[in-house]
Amino acid sequence: MTLAPVEAVMKPWWELAAQYGEPRTVLHYASATTVPREQHEAYAFNIAGGKVLRESGVRATGGKTWALVIRVVEYIEPVTLRVRYALDFWSLAKWRTADHDTLAVIEALYDAVVRAEAVRPTIAAPAERVGRGPAAFYDVTDVA
Repeated sequence: MTLAPVEAVMKPWWELAAQYGEPRTVLHYASATTVPREQHEAYAFNIAGGKVLRESGVRATGGKTWALVIRVVEYIEPVTLRVRYALDFWSLAKWRTADHDTLAVIEALYDAVVRAEAVRPTIAAPAERVGRGPAAFYDVTDVA
């Protein structure tokens, strides 16, 4: 049995967002979000402690820390106490988190972000890693 590529079975995130609603930005390093600033610590705490469902990452020089991590996290939203799904993106210089109540929207967004980062990195990366797909770019990834 041969498995179809992910992009052949998954709708693009923007189609899913049109169907289920746009993801909301809950944390961002530089701009306003849909979450009031006084709630950011509660969101950051719950997302950091959530269940990681998917993850891609690039190790920093020396390999002991991470220079970039992109994760799908199942977490408890601190205001409503309902399960939500977050796309958590952070690097040494930038971080942002979007969430949605539908896992498929966040998984499709994750796939698109991981692929885009592999093509045009937001971190300094050796030339041999760039433009050759997620498997060549990330030290850990579940995107083929």
